[in-house]
Amino acid sequence: MNKTTLLSASPNLHELHICELLGNNVNQNSRYIHIVKQYIATVLQSGDDKTVVKNTRPRLLTLGQLGFGDGHEIMLLLAALQLANQQHLLKHQQTQIHISVFEHTPVNRKRLEQKWQQQGLLDSEHHLFGVAQALLNGEIAAIEGCQRLGLLENQVIIDLYQGLPLAQAKTIATPDKQRITHWFALPHTNQMIHSDHYFNQHLIWQYGRISVDNATFLAANINDNDIAATIKKSLTLCGFLSTTQSPTNDDIAIAERHALRQQTRQQFAYNPLPSLQTNNRSPIAIIGGGIASASLALSLAERGKDVIIYCKDDTLGQGASGNKQGAIYPLLTPENNSLSQFFQQAFLYSRRRIQALVDNGYAIGHDWCGVLHTGFDQRSQTRLDKIIDGQAWPTEIAVRVNSTQATQLASVDIDKSGFYYPLGGWACPFEFAQASITKAQTLANVRVIYNSDISSLEPHSSGWQLFSGENNTLIATHDQVVIASGSQLTRYKQTKDLQITGFRGQVSHVPPQGELAQLSTVICANGYLTPQHNQLHCIGASYVKDPKHLDFCPLEQHENSLKMQQSFPNSNWPHNIDVSNNDARVGVRMVSRDHFPVMGCVPDIEALFSRYAVQQQSKDKPSLWQRYWQTTPAPIYDGLYVLGGLGSRGLSSGPLVAECLAANLCGELSPLSLELQALLSPNRMWLRKLLKGKALM
Repeated sequence: MNKTTLLSASPNLHELHICELLGNNVNQNSRYIHIVKQYIATVLQSGDDKTVVKNTRPRLLTLGQLGFGDGHEIMLLLAALQLANQQHLLKHQQTQIHISVFEHTPVNRKRLEQKWQQQGLLDSEHHLFGVAQALLNGEIAAIEGCQRLGLLENQVIIDLYQGLPLAQAKTIATPDKQRITHWFALPHTNQMIHSDHYFNQHLIWQYGRISVDNATFLAANINDNDIAATIKKSLTLCGFLSTTQSPTNDDIAIAERHALRQQTRQQFAYNPLPSLQTNNRSPIAIIGGGIASASLALSLAERGKDVIIYCKDDTLGQGASGNKQGAIYPLLTPENNSLSQFFQQAFLYSRRRIQALVDNGYAIGHDWCGVLHTGFDQRSQTRLDKIIDGQAWPTEIAVRVNSTQATQLASVDIDKSGFYYPLGGWACPFEFAQASITKAQTLANVRVIYNSDISSLEPHSSGWQLFSGENNTLIATHDQVVIASGSQLTRYKQTKDLQITGFRGQVSHVPPQGELAQLSTVICANGYLTPQHNQLHCIGASYVKDPKHLDFCPLEQHENSLKMQQSFPNSNWPHNIDVSNNDARVGVRMVSRDHFPVMGCVPDIEALFSRYAVQQQSKDKPSLWQRYWQTTPAPIYDGLYVLGGLGSRGLSSGPLVAECLAANLCGELSPLSLELQALLSPNRMWLRKLLKGKALM
């Protein structure tokens, strides 16, 4: 079949030749195939309007799917959209699809690759080979929570929610603008063994909460039997339509959805999310020039938002993002708590971000060589063993290795067992930042103003005024400002009380020589060590709280030289580490006590403590004030946001928190749950006490 015959157009819709496309290796039950064709036709027809949209962003169509299965439906959507955009079947502008997929049983790349290999989909001559390979390259992992994948140069965004669908859906933030318009349920989801996971009444209402009021719901079955009457009844009760031609649903269901949206907002009222701005074409200001700033600029540009970046240096990445190599791997905990789950999601997203830019032709030094994590003394080994033994970790996230395996992975002698992160590795932070900005500038009006040191910010009736220099000269006014300035995050009066601390880190650069030159994976023990790149290894880093200066420190250089010797005293290769050239780089990492980054509205701490003072003087029951803090939005500075506190894992966490903030600023579906966003809140340390009815001091 010629590629141009993949899609056939009729006056009213474009129908995909699914049977021919998939071949004979896939279930081709006539009813199922018909519904899939109807689903894709509905999608394409939704994009076939005659309205010319002036925004630079493609038309966004938001879909929902129950079940991931073998991924065939996703591949069909990818292929259909790709060809429709190529053939200009979607009138006036391209269409971008954002699809939220709920899968009860987690899948991973290995399982999909095995299935598709058997079905012939990975044959380079197969019409779905390209989209199948794109999905595999997304490195889907069998973890709980949302994994955001951007495919076909972000023409398709997939939010894959794995785990109990109700647990995943109930804390998705209700978006102000972007809601799901069409739902499709895979056949296995309405079988008796699975239907309660996907179609219980509470969950269907959650589907309704994140959908438009006239959303349609199509359900496929594996045989010619009708969908269970109880499921149909539940969908109708919750206000879903079966087709776009269905009569309008009843007002009661719509009112119930609105009430549920309000209830969800009230549940997390204490952590206010950004409000939508009426002036959509006003550029968003970002203060900073590192990973956080660049990642946010790219995420905003992908949404058609104009951005102005104020960078105090003459080039990007001169702060903590200026290191030559930075390790990328997840932070895990024995109990796999929220911190651990966040870092798994963030690490995978960062990896995809970097790889997508590289695939797009941008030069970013990197190597997915894996990360080998070992203890370096009894205490650290005990802590690592607790992590290893605490969970049945997915093998694509981390795997236990013995000393023989560790030696093979590292290509140098490792005389102890450890934990290996196979998808980890290293990347060059400042090249990642530069590539992100360059890519963003191809998508929207993104300007970088160098040598622009913002000394203060002041609220004004027209927005936030930015002042620069010793004379505090007014240089600009913006409706929305994001402070993403790394070590200078707390320099402003609005942010000076944020509970994050600066730690100096000196990274030493050492030449490859002897056995050291053979190192083939990142080692994390007492400090970290990278394989050589451009004839240098990076080793470090020192960790000095509240540094007084950023000058080169000979003592820290010497201590760096000993880190691997202390970690592997019985091996010879650590003696090849030579720091005598005094080649090093110093940066400051901003760290929070709970190791989460900070992201969201800048809290008005003065107003918060004023309210608390009233509480202290009142004679109300403590439970009344506890309820007050739980249900009342915490005081914030409207239009002022913060993004930072990335610590020593900024490469792993920065891109995802930036994507989340961009989604919030644009009223779109976020890749992070409301619970995780509350844990990222700049206000969290104070609110954590107040929500529990405890004293602030």
